[in-house]
Amino acid sequence: MSSFLQVKLPGDGGAGGLLQDNTTAPKGFSSQLIELAKGISGEIDSGIVIRTALLSLLVWKIWDYIYNIYFHPCAHLPGPLLFRMTILPNLYYSWKGTKHLKVDELHKKYGDAVRIEPNFVSIMSPNSVQEIIAVYGTGSQWGKGYYYSRGPVEKQVLVNLASAVDKKIHARKRRIISHAFSEAAIRSYEATVLDKIRLFCKQIADPNTFHGDYKNMSRWFSYLTYDIMGNLTFGHEYNMLTKDNDHFIQPLIDTFQHIQIILGCVPWVERFGLGPLMFISMASAVKKFRDYVASQVTHRIDLEKAGKGPDDIFKLLLNAEDKKTGEKMEFKELSDEAVVLIIAASDTTGTALTGMSFYLARYPECYSKLKEEIRSTFSSLEEIVSGPKLLGCKYLRACVEEALRMSPGVPSYLVRESPKDGVIDGHMIPAYANIGVPGWAMHRREDVFPEPQVYKPERWLTESKDEIEKLRSAHLPFSYGPRACIGKNLALSTIYLTMARIAFLFEIESREELPLEFHVKDHFAAGDKNGPFLKFIPRDPRYLA
Repeated sequence: MSSFLQVKLPGDGGAGGLLQDNTTAPKGFSSQLIELAKGISGEIDSGIVIRTALLSLLVWKIWDYIYNIYFHPCAHLPGPLLFRMTILPNLYYSWKGTKHLKVDELHKKYGDAVRIEPNFVSIMSPNSVQEIIAVYGTGSQWGKGYYYSRGPVEKQVLVNLASAVDKKIHARKRRIISHAFSEAAIRSYEATVLDKIRLFCKQIADPNTFHGDYKNMSRWFSYLTYDIMGNLTFGHEYNMLTKDNDHFIQPLIDTFQHIQIILGCVPWVERFGLGPLMFISMASAVKKFRDYVASQVTHRIDLEKAGKGPDDIFKLLLNAEDKKTGEKMEFKELSDEAVVLIIAASDTTGTALTGMSFYLARYPECYSKLKEEIRSTFSSLEEIVSGPKLLGCKYLRACVEEALRMSPGVPSYLVRESPKDGVIDGHMIPAYANIGVPGWAMHRREDVFPEPQVYKPERWLTESKDEIEKLRSAHLPFSYGPRACIGKNLALSTIYLTMARIAFLFEIESREELPLEFHVKDHFAAGDKNGPFLKFIPRDPRYLA
């Protein structure tokens, strides 16, 4: 539209150059034009200019809405009128943290493909595993787009394993970081993990520790996972399990993630540098979190230089080389990776543990079956370690799968963008459209998970291979393919060890009647968690001595 409104005069690349001294226009031309402009501006009412500008803006927005509804490449896909017309509804639910619930509602009404923004399509089809892998898996044409290539209300762009848009950069990072999450590496971490779980079990059983008899398990599982990852990542003792103070990290992480999902809806905020102005309190929290991470990385590097660095994840990252290039990670890259280690490895594992404790307290018959399995399999507490015996506890694994289904660490989307037109499960997706598979909604498909709001570990114990394949096709707690969660095995190991030891040691009692589902806010990862408030009654205090 602007192309035919531009004025080009002699010696100028556009109208703006006319007032420059280096013009090649006839002598006196610029000064004559300036005088003419002054004369005209003096005769035009400023109110007319303002009204004309506002009217032009209104006309442009009306045309924009009409285009989005009828002529946009995604116009053939269904969705509510306002969602198809503007980004504002998605921004509203993202701000509230209830987008995952609204998207679930929209899919129930409109089907497997829904426009939740003019250029964003939510896809929810479990017809086959391959259809899901077509979005997230190896060889997929769908890549990470603008949503990931932003700085969170600051100029410094975060580029880590989770956010890297360029596939070559991501592949290089994964080659280096994979050393820290190999089977051998995870086995070497187990002593630290078990030390923290032992302390955790003692603390939740003690009525004299902070929060009294009934512990807020959202907080306590966060304390556990942050203490584990603080030790494994930075060689640093946070002591969150023993100190009822200095727990600033959780709200900072929640804010950091919340701003990501908001800015994903309004890219122009960052494009015009408005983030720090529009999100003042959030920008401050984000800076504080980034500064905190940088200080932890500096501390860990200093330990390594002094020869005092422990055998942890960061030692592997500091010393690891890309097998193809021989490159190592620099300070900023290490700091960027530390962000995802803290959030992905700690916060999402804490969400899974919290959700599982909620549902086991909500369904005591399930907890009774789990206790029976664990107590009949292991004769002593210290026998509960990683290995074939623990993995052979089928009901434990089913309880974990069901908890991950009902309490996914990322309730809504891992957003992807297509570089060209493509087809997902029969739906034509145009080039440059954003798409995503909504975890919360997918995990509640009634045609795959009958009675989806009910916690049923037994659904994962079927002997039917077809039924298991059907369940797994709609189960996305760690995503799929080369972009899948690299810390999956460490997360599962921590969950198995923690919940098996809880089942061996304790009876559980809830402070109040629990609702049907454990709800969280959708702040990209699950945020603003609270409860359940549980009391842990030791079956034999000698085990905790």
